[in-house]
Amino acid sequence: MDLRRPHRPRRTALALLAGALAVAGTVAGVAPAVAAPALPLDGLSEAAASALVPAVTATAGEALAGVWFESPGTSGTSASGDAPLGRLMVGTWEPALAPALSALGATPVVRNEPRRDPSAARQALTERTATGMPASLAGFGVDERTQQLVVSEVDGAPDSPVTALLAGLDPAAVRIEKVPAAPRRQASIGGGDTISDGAKRCTAGFAATDGSTGWLLTAGHCTRGSSTWYSGADQNTVGTGARSAEGSTDVGAIPVTGDWTLTPTVGGTTVTGSRSAPVGASVCLTGSTSGRSCGPVDRKDVTVNFDGQQQSGLTAVSTCAQEGDSGGPYITSDGQAQGVHTGAGGDGCTSYFTPIGTALSAMGLSLRTG
Repeated sequence: MDLRRPHRPRRTALALLAGALAVAGTVAGVAPAVAAPALPLDGLSEAAASALVPAVTATAGEALAGVWFESPGTSGTSASGDAPLGRLMVGTWEPALAPALSALGATPVVRNEPRRDPSAARQALTERTATGMPASLAGFGVDERTQQLVVSEVDGAPDSPVTALLAGLDPAAVRIEKVPAAPRRQASIGGGDTISDGAKRCTAGFAATDGSTGWLLTAGHCTRGSSTWYSGADQNTVGTGARSAEGSTDVGAIPVTGDWTLTPTVGGTTVTGSRSAPVGASVCLTGSTSGRSCGPVDRKDVTVNFDGQQQSGLTAVSTCAQEGDSGGPYITSDGQAQGVHTGAGGDGCTSYFTPIGTALSAMGLSLRTG
């Protein structure tokens, strides 16, 4: 979101391309019942695939076994020339559902291996680590493509209890992956701030409202303990009376009470809604340190260990972030708000955000759109 004095945002018209129907596909590591033909050049845009997710989810029902966007390098681009074309892949345990999913415009992936429930494994591990996460457990979340709970364990950690924590869970539904270091939150101390409380630097998120007052969303670990926030070269006051969400939800909000015009834009892109992008689709983070950084959604509903505190319900993105990016907005190319940056993995290139719906609900606010 942009914070400007005084300025009116430009509204950019975006063209959405609806694609042709596709047929059955494959998933790396999981053999489908039928092989996929070569991807046609006239595929679905990411925006069209996102819009299709509710329909395929409802159609598959309890037989749903993953939803993700697949965009090989040969898939071409949309009419605008900047958005990749691909297929919305929909896993299912029921072969009989394949024709209905194809008719909607999705590519069904019929899983012909024994049925497993990674969500049950995730729930069990969430309960086992609710009172504290060991330092060697970086996080965990479901891989839509393989329908497994991916458990990230810090490589080389001595006496790691991760294996013991997984005891009794379906081994087919769980996969351990090594990561170089534990995740960390990304507020920082320093000058040249986008928004600052006078001590730490964070990033302005989305514009929101309570019906009468404009609010600026950011990360909760930024606003916690800090009431007054500043921005601009002269460090003019943005507002006083910042609030933070309760519990482990890492979101905060600053009332815009200073001499600022709160605009529903992110880096020149007008915020037009909050439709969730599927796994595999591209989203972009705008951070006060990193600038604009884009990458595909990797996993949703991920649980992450931040300094021993369990933070659940996050979305993981394969993009890099740095100290000071905390609070930054994630958005799609067509202006759909995705969430608020909370931190990154040990290598800095697996980033995590609180979904926009969770953030707004926690603060009792509504998203402002243009």
